[in-house]
Amino acid sequence: MRKENYEIFYYSDSHFQSVSEHKHDYYEFYFPVSGKIEMEIEGERVPLSNCDAVVVPPGTLHRAVSENSEKSYCRYVFWIAAGYFRKLCGNMKDLSYITEQAEAGNYIHHFSENEYSLIQSKILRLIEEDRSDRFGDDDFARLCICDLILTLSRLVHEHNFPRSIHQQEDTVQLMMEYIENNLDEDLSLEGLGEVFFLTPSHIAHIFRERTGMTVHRYITKKRLERCADEIKTGRPVSTVYQEYGFRDYSVFFRAFKKEFTLSPRDYQAVYLHDPDYPDRRQ
Repeated sequence: MRKENYEIFYYSDSHFQSVSEHKHDYYEFYFPVSGKIEMEIEGERVPLSNCDAVVVPPGTLHRAVSENSEKSYCRYVFWIAAGYFRKLCGNMKDLSYITEQAEAGNYIHHFSENEYSLIQSKILRLIEEDRSDRFGDDDFARLCICDLILTLSRLVHEHNFPRSIHQQEDTVQLMMEYIENNLDEDLSLEGLGEVFFLTPSHIAHIFRERTGMTVHRYITKKRLERCADEIKTGRPVSTVYQEYGFRDYSVFFRAFKKEFTLSPRDYQAVYLHDPDYPDRRQ
């Protein structure tokens, strides 16, 4: 690691070669994006999917293994110095849950496509700030690091200790979490009513009272944000908008331009040309 506190990169290899076994004095977070790979940690080899995350603690022997060097492989890699991470954890005790899991031998975590998309949005936000030269970029990057690691910790904790809807007192908060994790599903008032055992009119009332916006507006904003994060990676706009609940392109186009001031394709063209281009989310 060349920088003092952390580094984050997106790597794309057209011919990925297996690396030799090694270890670091910092934490490594490893996120496969595409291609087939296996991760060998302390002598145990596990195949990775494109919705996995690997956390390797300092001093742990590991290596990435490919059986076919003719295949391309893409991934995000995030390194964070142990001392810097301990300082961050000093103010956020739950931040270390994901690393404590790794130190107990739970190195690899499997996520749903929606969960991984949420994680990827945090990664891209950190990359954006890391490459930025704007006011407050260092502080924003630190917030983005905490956001990414705390999101991972929360998701893993909820995998380990599933929560029952009937045990939750804050229905609106639970509803917001459900929406964020199921943006590609039926999120109509009727659909939410079936999940939360409430009438559509009651859902509309308590959501508006708690958040100041309608359920439909909240869902649309979340879907647009997720689409924007996907578009930044270069994925086809025509594929992305359908994956996140927009059935009609003209509706998606108008909503996206209102939210970001650019059309989806202009936004993608600008962002791919200049990764530091600031989001114009309202």
